[in-house]
Amino acid sequence: MKALTVALVALAIAPGALAQQVKPICIDDSRQCMIAAATSYLEGLVHHDGSKVLLAPNVTRSEQGHVNTRDEASLRKSLDREPAMDGYRDLRFVVDTDSHQLVYYTLLRLSMRGDQAPPGIAPGPVTVHLAERFKVEHGLITEIEALFYTQTGSEDGVSGWEK
Repeated sequence: MKALTVALVALAIAPGALAQQVKPICIDDSRQCMIAAATSYLEGLVHHDGSKVLLAPNVTRSEQGHVNTRDEASLRKSLDREPAMDGYRDLRFVVDTDSHQLVYYTLLRLSMRGDQAPPGIAPGPVTVHLAERFKVEHGLITEIEALFYTQTGSEDGVSGWEK
């Protein structure tokens, strides 16, 4: 009985652990597993749906050098509030399985309405040049570091990468 009480108290103190909605299909630290985790995040970002993203309970995310999210539940909610996107293209991965880290580079296509445009961004078509670094442990994302540049005026910005 005492063990059950301790377990229930531990669950009450750690609400982030209860937020985990998605179990990874693979839990090894292979290239394929790491790419699957990162891709689940990109899909959640583009479709503004955090419910299927492979996040660890203690995930942290920084954007442009500033930590803005420190737990799974908050990150899922922030993904749900992302503006509508028209997809991504030119996706590239660089994977280091020894350190459990990968980076992807992509172009996000957005058509910002006036009520969606963040401060400093004019409404209209936008291409976001995005680089995100992930740390993935056993199929779950534990760290995300985002760096991006917003190109206004077109959803068809180019990367300059060779095809």
